[in-house]
Parts: sequence; structure tokens; C-alpha cells
Amino acid sequence: MNNEQQRYIQVEQSVLNQMLGKDTAFDVVSDIIVAEDFEAIRHQVMYQAISDLAMANKPYDEVMVTDLLEERNQLNDKYCPANYFAMMSLVPNISFSSLRSHAQLVKRRSIRRQSISQFKFGIQKLEDGDNQTIDVNNEVMSAIANLEVGSGTNNHARVGTLMGGMIERIAAAKDGLNNFTSTGFSEFDNLAMIDAGNLVVVAARPSMGKTALVMNCLSHIAKYKEGEAVFFSVEMPSDQVMDRLASAKTSIHLTSIRKGQLSTDEWARMQRFISDEEDMRLSIVETKEITIAEIRTQLNRIKRETGGKLSAIGIDYLQIMGGLHGQYKIDNISTITRTLKTLGHEFDCPIFLLSQLSREVEKRPNKRPIMSDLRDSGTIEQDADLIVMIYRNDYYEQKEKGGSAKLDGMAEVILTKNRNGPTGTVRLAFEGPYARFSNNMPITSDLDVIPDYAFGYS
Repeated sequence: MNNEQQRYIQVEQSVLNQMLGKDTAFDVVSDIIVAEDFEAIRHQVMYQAISDLAMANKPYDEVMVTDLLEERNQLNDKYCPANYFAMMSLVPNISFSSLRSHAQLVKRRSIRRQSISQFKFGIQKLEDGDNQTIDVNNEVMSAIANLEVGSGTNNHARVGTLMGGMIERIAAAKDGLNNFTSTGFSEFDNLAMIDAGNLVVVAARPSMGKTALVMNCLSHIAKYKEGEAVFFSVEMPSDQVMDRLASAKTSIHLTSIRKGQLSTDEWARMQRFISDEEDMRLSIVETKEITIAEIRTQLNRIKRETGGKLSAIGIDYLQIMGGLHGQYKIDNISTITRTLKTLGHEFDCPIFLLSQLSREVEKRPNKRPIMSDLRDSGTIEQDADLIVMIYRNDYYEQKEKGGSAKLDGMAEVILTKNRNGPTGTVRLAFEGPYARFSNNMPITSDLDVIPDYAFGYS
């Protein structure tokens, strides 16, 4: 045993010495340490005995602890020698007021040991040669990140203590100051009140505009909120995503951009877009069948490279992510949604997860989607903080009537679940030629033609 290890063993002894027989000692340290945080086996079994007695509302002095260890056949050389209590009394004494600080030393040492163990575990798995490097790296990173959980944060507070913060939040909200994430759609923002860490599921049938809606939200967040927004495009290449972004920002028809047929005025608008948005804080990740492990890797890399903070994450879309094939597809979707919810809290930003709706929608006379239409839903309904569905009546009018359809340019954004607020429907303009939604209602004198819109990139 080296000098450093000996010093920390003495710290553990001092903590246990101070706890024995002190009625409130366990409450002082129980939110910081558990038995496994002690390095010495004898200290682990001793602390576990103290913990069990405290939880049973029994005294945990030397006599009671000794009796419980004997009852468990742990009062021996393998676990804790009978004379060990006398040996502990020889170590330097600490004051009761410093007990919590010494317990934090035990915890930090424990985290260090476990981190070393995780790194060794990762090295061993990599040396075996049969494991995917990215999977091993993410397994190790996730395990180490989780070591800090329960490392001394006091999570309890009485109602009276919390009231001050509540009053401050109410006053700030009255003055227009809050931490909600603005999407650029004011009526929707007032209804949804999206918080950092929220899992926002955006669901629709194909061609309803769910990718456009989320890209509109992310580009707004990237402009007005601190940090980098990230869009994972599983369905379409990044150049197509970029074309849609440019079309939405410049009011140049997407078809014109793809054909390269821009007028002089449109070229001027495109040049201004390039000049103004060259430093847009939005990263597009093009990938095929991305997994949760790869998402975490990309997010950590982007976070490091762009200043250490993320503002929002978009994933397009759930049903074509990797690992969702075969008979366990529903269970795997459930795992993905739960893990994404955890990632939202880990990176302290909302996650917009796109999802398909089932074909059952098409069989009903009223084709407005409802929550049960979520395709392969699993626990999507349970895990999502908000579920947003898109419905465009003119899409179905055009589909059923062809050229005689009346296109009103109206979209219903239906908030079918809101964990912390009301549900309801917000109406936005859907500007299909520009791959965008807007707060501006369409201007038209003839409902038989595609309407013009009230604003553009100028």
C-alpha cells in the first residue's frame, strides 16, 4: 500500500469513526456515498451495516454494528476483524462539522478508481479485436459520465425554500424573460413552452412538411439562442438539406435552386444569404442508419469544436435509424426514445425527433392525426414531453381532386401532448415552394391557384 492509498484509507476510517453512534451522521453523508465508494472491503461492509440500521430506524453504534456483522457472518478476517474497531480509534479524529467534507473526499477517490477501471475495461475490449471501436468508446464515455450521478448533489428542498425561485420565475416571465426555446412561431411557442431537455416528437404522414418544420425551428434557434444546433439527416443528403434551407431563407423556389435557374434578383438574394449566414450556428450531419452511440459521438465532437454548448438537436427520422430491424423493433424504438430523452438532459437542449405516422390515417374520412397513429409507437407517447402532428387539408384535396384542388396554403400544427402545458392547434402558412412554414397567412384572390406569400428574404 503506497502513501496516497494509506492516506485515503485513514480518511475512510475517520468517516466511519465519526458516524458510529451519532444519530444524525448517516443523514449528513447518505446523499454523497454508498458502501461501494469505500476502497477497503471491511469499510464497505461496515458502512452497509450502518446504512441498513439507519434505514430501519435503529441506532448504529459500535455494539449494534458489530452484532449485525456477526449475524451476517462478516465479523472475520475476510470481511471485518473483530478487533478492527479498536484499531480505527487510533486514526486522527475529525469533527462532526467536517464529516460531509471528508465523505466527499471518499466519493472523489471512488470516482477516480471507477474511472480507471472503466478505461482499463475499454482497453481490454479494444485489444480483444472483436468489438466496434465506436461502441466501446461510447460505452466507456457513458459509464464515466454516469459516475458523477449522486456524487454529492443535494436534490431535496422544502417548499418554503423553493418559493423564492418560483416568484423570481413568475416575475421574469411577466417581463418576457424565460428559458423557453423559441422556434420562431410565436403562437406555437406560447402553447408549447419548450424547455431545455424536452423530447419533442414531430410526426406526420409523408410530404406533410415535418422536415421543413424542424429545419425552420433549428435555423431560428441557431440564430437567436446561444450554442450550436445540430440536424441529423438520415433520410436525405446534406446538399438537399442545404438547398431547402437556402430556399426557406431566400424565398427562391426550391425547384429553381435545384435547376440553377435564378433570376438576377434571386442571385442577389442568394448572395446576401451566403454573406449573412456563412457563420450560422447550425451543423448538418449526413448519415445512414445512425445509432444512438454515433449520435452521442457526433454531439460530443461538435460540442467540443464549436464552443462547448448545444442549443437544439433534430433527428430525421426515428423509423429509419439503425438497429430497428427484426422482431424486436418496438422494444428498440422504446430504448431509443428513452435514451434520447436522457441525451436531451445531458446536453441541456431540446431534441426534435421526427416520426412517421401509420397508414391508418389514410383510411379515415377525417385524416387529422391522433396519438394512436404514431407508427411503431412503443413508448413514444410515454417518453415524449411534447408530440406535434402536422395536417394539411389541401394536400388531401389535391391528392383526391388533382388539378381542381383548392390550395389554401394552410397547415394545422396540432400539439397532441404537452407534459407541462396545454394542448391545442396552431395554424401556420405552409409555403411548399420554399420548403418552409411561416406565421404569415397566404395572400390570394383565387383559391384554385397556389397562393403568394406576404414576405421573403430582402
